[in-house]
Amino acid sequence: MNKHRIVFSPRARERLEEIADYLYQQHLSREFVLDYLNKFELWLEKVLGQFPESGTPMPQFGEGIRRIAYEKYSFVYRINNNVIEILTVYRENQP
Repeated sequence: MNKHRIVFSPRARERLEEIADYLYQQHLSREFVLDYLNKFELWLEKVLGQFPESGTPMPQFGEGIRRIAYEKYSFVYRINNNVIEILTVYRENQP
């Protein structure tokens, strides 16, 4: 059982919506897009829920900020007690 709860900041939610919009523009089905984004969340719950400090420290962005990558995307997060806050999401080949 995971000891940590994962939440997405408004910026991270906005970025996920942008990713979904991009995928829709590629004429992918709604089911595919929802499944694709759901895989992000399931993976984050599995990895960060069990190993919250597994991400790479990113001190240049602030104390306690970490980054973890899944497929082509990076998730920037911080740990506050039992909450892991996903701050933003970006594609590796983009800023």
